[in-house]
Amino acid sequence: MRAAKAEHIRPIDQAVLDLLRQHQNLTVQDLTERLEVTATAVRQRLDRLEEVGLVGRSKESVGRGRPQFRYFLTALGMRYSSVSYAELAAALWAEVLDLPNPSLRSRILLRVARRMSQDLIHELPQDANVDDRLEEIVVQLARRKIPATLTPKGNMPVLHMLACPFPDLAGDQNQRHVCELEQEMLSAAVGQSVQLECCRLDGHEHCQFRPVAAVEPLPAESIRLLNENESLS
Repeated sequence: MRAAKAEHIRPIDQAVLDLLRQHQNLTVQDLTERLEVTATAVRQRLDRLEEVGLVGRSKESVGRGRPQFRYFLTALGMRYSSVSYAELAAALWAEVLDLPNPSLRSRILLRVARRMSQDLIHELPQDANVDDRLEEIVVQLARRKIPATLTPKGNMPVLHMLACPFPDLAGDQNQRHVCELEQEMLSAAVGQSVQLECCRLDGHEHCQFRPVAAVEPLPAESIRLLNENESLS
């Protein structure tokens, strides 16, 4: 499925999304009558919305005539066209940060980060290397209206977050927990630790995340010698 990009969604397409939010499983004829435009114009809008994964369709047989399609919003389309939950998220975030128990707060944030990563992991190719997973993460972030790019740096690429995913939560200099949340989410999705190299909160233009190179395990003989040295000390 291709990434849903803002330039693919035109203002006239929003009317289709609004109708499908109110009335699922509409036909081209239904939309033509409600929008008061031609069937060709409706099909063009539906094609654009299908291409970016916001709208799906199901085939319906009607008597002996040609089957017709009914259109509906996908899960991505529901999120894209619905109201923003930024105020709710900000309120919940503030309550979590106000928890008096730091250990409990950390556990909650870690669980939230890992839950958020599950949506990304579901879309990533199985058994892919780190580079391939990061490339697909960039695509999946674009679907969520989060622009990001990859640039090579040494043995590991750097993920540049061109816009903050949580602007309502990260505006305060004290909100470092947002960065930790994002770092944990990306680490879980990539499958190995990711470190924050640059941060907007420190005056940098973009936040940059880079996978930490996996440490090669020591040979068994080396481990045996280390253990012997520790026992002698």
